[in-house]
Amino acid sequence: MIVSRRSHEEKRYECEICSKRFRWENNLKDHERVHRRDKRFSCPVSRPSKTESMYILQEEGDHKQYLCSECSRPFKNPPCAVQHYRHVHLKLRPKLRSCYYCEVKVPGYMRAFHLEKEHGIPAPTCNACGKKFAFPNQVLRHQKNFHMGEKRYSCSVCDMKFTTSANLTQHEAKHSAERIHKCEYCEKAFKWRKNLTTHVMMHLDDRRHVCRVCQESFVQQTSLKYHITKKHPEIV
Repeated sequence: MIVSRRSHEEKRYECEICSKRFRWENNLKDHERVHRRDKRFSCPVSRPSKTESMYILQEEGDHKQYLCSECSRPFKNPPCAVQHYRHVHLKLRPKLRSCYYCEVKVPGYMRAFHLEKEHGIPAPTCNACGKKFAFPNQVLRHQKNFHMGEKRYSCSVCDMKFTTSANLTQHEAKHSAERIHKCEYCEKAFKWRKNLTTHVMMHLDDRRHVCRVCQESFVQQTSLKYHITKKHPEIV
């Protein structure tokens, strides 16, 4: 059987978040900025702006787990909890892609693994460490960042170099006095979004950090750690 791959090869760079495809890698990178909340770009399929509300962090000593805020199902990390919430509770499931060799349809980011498991076609793999990826461009990015140490994003102020534009953007905020992340509840503003997120949680009394021993909850993770040290020193 001859399988036509012409259309697939024309747009071989696929976004792992929303499955949108691009012909050029640069176009994919521009699109990915949407999912990093870059305000210069807009996309109707970008991630929710408040993914933190989709899970609740529970800690016991060094052990952490992330509970779905809707059904309390536990997950080992935030991305898994967010993916579950989006797929199960928001019904925002990724677009399914057809297999080239059978009638099975899978999410775009799973197609390479399906081809390997069911049809013996190797998934894109790093030849240095053996790690497998959903898309070929991810292998190149992985090799440049982790094996070749390529840092092509340079700070214009101190010449410090970074592997990704996101890391550079975060670093550049250190050199600026501008506080672009403004609180909608008061006059405070912050350099980094994560600081604003923590601050807003205090306004909303969002107590997602829960003690697994006594179920007392806290707005900040540092408050939970202090509580455990004082009230439950036996598990520290």
